[in-house]
Amino acid sequence: MRLPVAVSVVLIPVTSVIAREQDQTISVGPWTIATSFKAEKFDGCTMSRSANDLDIKFARSNDGLRLFLDSSKWKLERGKAYDVTLVAGARSVQAKALAEGRSVTIALSDRPLSERVRTANILQVRGEGATLKVPLDGSTAALERLESCFERNSHADVESNPFVAPSRKP
Repeated sequence: MRLPVAVSVVLIPVTSVIAREQDQTISVGPWTIATSFKAEKFDGCTMSRSANDLDIKFARSNDGLRLFLDSSKWKLERGKAYDVTLVAGARSVQAKALAEGRSVTIALSDRPLSERVRTANILQVRGEGATLKVPLDGSTAALERLESCFERNSHADVESNPFVAPSRKP
């Protein structure tokens, strides 16, 4: 009799962790919005998708908005900063793509460009060797959800009840 009770007591926290993990992603059109944590502390929100052999992720954190691009075909020089031109609609800006093996990170610090990303169909990332076309269909609603995810969760760190887990939904 004690064994079933002990097993059920052990499984309750595990199932609640699994349920909480499942609540942390949502689909908005072709995009998946998710919350990210480091050591159980809110780190930011992401929206991601794959298209044309390219994994695309926008991340919103305290550092602002960043774009991550990843391809299994790439062989990049780790730590190198590649010059790129970002083009969304009529807006273009110079940026740096920081390499990590098969991926790059690009800070989207230009506010007018970030606004164009919301309404454009494609974000072009022009490098010396090629132009990558990042599809932005559905990005208006997805970026709104990304921003609301960040706002809601970044303010959730204020403890109002230490005995109840905070709601961590994208």
